[in-house]
Parts: sequence; C-alpha cells; structure tokens
Amino acid sequence: MTMHALVLTIIRLGPSGAYMAAAISLLSVALLCSTPSSPLAWAIYTTMLPTTRTLILTLVTASDMVFWGATVALLVAAAAGGYLAVRPEQYLQLRFIHAHVALIASGLAVLQISQNSAGLVSISFSQLPPAGWSLVGGPSAAFALFVLILLACLNAHAAIIKSIRSARHCVA
Repeated sequence: MTMHALVLTIIRLGPSGAYMAAAISLLSVALLCSTPSSPLAWAIYTTMLPTTRTLILTLVTASDMVFWGATVALLVAAAAGGYLAVRPEQYLQLRFIHAHVALIASGLAVLQISQNSAGLVSISFSQLPPAGWSLVGGPSAAFALFVLILLACLNAHAAIIKSIRSARHCVA
C-alpha cells in the first residue's frame, strides 16, 4: 500500500472513530453502573463524557433495549465504516451518508464542548485557551476528529464527482 493510499484510508476511517467514540461512551456508562468503584470505569467515563454528553444524557434514561440497541447500532456503524474505508470505490453513496452523519454528530459535539465549559459560558470556542493535541481529552480530540471526518466527507464528494465524470465519458 502506498503512502497516499494509507493516508486516504486513515481519513476514510474518521467517521468510524466518531461512531466508536459514541459506543465507548455508552459502554462506559454500563461499566460504571456495574462497577461504580472502579477507577478504570470512572477514567473512561470522564474521558468520553465531554464529547458525548448529550448522547449519554439522552440514552441513560431510556429503556435498556433502546440503550443497548443504540450501542450495538454505533458499533455496527463503526465496523461498516471500516469496511467502507478499505473498499472505497464500492458503495459510494453509503460512504457519503456514513461520513456526513458522523460529521453532523461530531460538529454538534464540538459545539457542545465549546458551550459546556464551566466558567467560560460567554466565551466562544475560538477564544478558549489552547489545549494540547493529545489523543484523549476534550476540545482538542473532538476538533481533530471533526477535521478528520470533514476530510472524509470531502473525499466522498470527490469520489462521487469522479464517478459521475467517468460515467459521462463512457456515455459520450
């Protein structure tokens, strides 16, 4: 695999990262409920909570069937995204929808993080103090994932435009 193909595959995996983060957040709630004294359960929960607060608060009060159904759906979406990333020319429309749903969700998460900062309610996201670009934690990770998903959306747009152009050349 060339470096270019590897980079594009990583970009196309961005939406799967969003679905996986949401699934891990929901699983962290279940882990915390079953082992409330576990430092690992609390560490996972508090790490994931800033980016998925609305999802967790919406589903934690739902029935068990809805909660576990959403968790399984997110895991399936993450796995499907992995398949779509390694087979980019198949299912272009599905890849397009998959990436754009993740973009909307991650955009809402970034907005949520910018609005849920204690003591900084009146400050916009761009005025927040810079944070380290670690793989885990708050605004930096959420924004990095958002950018990665945005690139995946652009990649899906480019692939669809390319397929339309090649179809026109075959007809002409």
